[in-house]
Amino acid sequence: MAKNINFKRFATDARISLLWIAIIFLSAVNVTLTHADEMNMKIMGKIKSEKGAIYFSPGDLAASKPTEIVTTSPWTTGKTTFRGVLLRDILKSVDAKGTMLKVSAIDDYTVEIPISDAEKYDVIIAYKMNGQWLEDGVYAPFWIIYPYDSGKNLAEEKYYGRSIWQLTKIVVE
Repeated sequence: MAKNINFKRFATDARISLLWIAIIFLSAVNVTLTHADEMNMKIMGKIKSEKGAIYFSPGDLAASKPTEIVTTSPWTTGKTTFRGVLLRDILKSVDAKGTMLKVSAIDDYTVEIPISDAEKYDVIIAYKMNGQWLEDGVYAPFWIIYPYDSGKNLAEEKYYGRSIWQLTKIVVE
């Protein structure tokens, strides 16, 4: 005995299933794109850019002239080697015109850094620590590091407070 198939219901169920598959797929794509955007650093504000912002990936910085700082810090054990690009070189590359940087992390935690710090000290935007890429979910994609042990009184809370990790955005004011 043949069973009657309700084609209207079958078509409706199929559409609903396809809709759920599309929603799940688009959500996965959005998460991937959001994560990719978090792994870049966006510089905006008083800079020279036709599109309003300039983006740097860890690979972009690794392709630039590297600077290493060997220093102690409150967050690491013993002497640590940080590799990155001088903050003043990055600001020069985007033709930054301002006096203050508002620097933000992935979670929107924000600190202010006077541009004069980049001019006076060898502050770097680090992408590696002890030869390894900064750990995703911990310090990556970038970490602002001062040469704390340079003897220039940088081993102070004021400069430690400016050493933001998981850096994703700089606004030049």
